[in-house]
Amino acid sequence: MLYFAIQPVVSPYPLATIPSILGKRLSRPASAFTFLGSVIAYSFKEISIDDDERSVQKILRRGIGFGSAAHLALIFLKVIGVDGGGLIFKGRGLWEVYPAMIAVPFAAACSFTVYALLCFAVCTDDE
Repeated sequence: MLYFAIQPVVSPYPLATIPSILGKRLSRPASAFTFLGSVIAYSFKEISIDDDERSVQKILRRGIGFGSAAHLALIFLKVIGVDGGGLIFKGRGLWEVYPAMIAVPFAAACSFTVYALLCFAVCTDDE
């Protein structure tokens, strides 16, 4: 996640828009939220096992899981073409509205994979 927080700041377009899929205007400001998420994810292993801190950890873990799941759901809806066409629904919306995602498919797939793994790790935690 730290890589995807730094990528929009140092990469040229269209690669800079991939982690957030928000376009040129919002991709760089959104990297701050990705950075906060990466700090929270890293701090999970540093939190001790006190009861007060366990409740904070549980809240943060649920927030990261919900955010990752919502991100994946929105990207899935964009790819299938709910908003103007895509891989399943008819239309050219995916290619016209989200050309950056189509221009760098490998980076987009890597981003989806990272969010899916994060969502899986948070949702399958035993604690």
